[in-house]
Amino acid sequence: MSACAAVLVITLAGCGGPTEIDSVDLDEADAAACRDFVDGLPESLAGLDRADVAPDDALGAAWGDPAVVVTCGAAEPKDFDEVTWACQEVGGVGWFGDPSLIEAGNQDEDITVWALTHSPLVSIAIPSDYRPDSVPATLAAVATPLADSLELVEPCLDPPE
Repeated sequence: MSACAAVLVITLAGCGGPTEIDSVDLDEADAAACRDFVDGLPESLAGLDRADVAPDDALGAAWGDPAVVVTCGAAEPKDFDEVTWACQEVGGVGWFGDPSLIEAGNQDEDITVWALTHSPLVSIAIPSDYRPDSVPATLAAVATPLADSLELVEPCLDPPE
């Protein structure tokens, strides 16, 4: 086998593997809540089949390729601004996202939304391939297990008048 063919085989072998989910350091109560949440997530999400994740005990799940990735124990977004990031409630869960990416005319970029109303925090990374159509279905499908497993710390607030 030529060196080029060997590189191609190695490259192709790496494709389609499990989706990596970053581990987070949580106390035992939060880790248990996240495990309950992940166990309650559906096998199918917005028409996408559940995918393998790594590590096997990750506090998250993935669907499709490219993957929609849900992570429990996520960090608050670095550029979160409570004034400009509106809370959209779906299924009793308040979701926040970068307003510049939520605008109707800006659907060709990947987006991450956070459930900042519950603890531990949950993030959902949605590839642009699935926007805008699958976003409402994704949030609705994740909302029920999230609300059932994680603590509500602060509901969405009405915007200031």
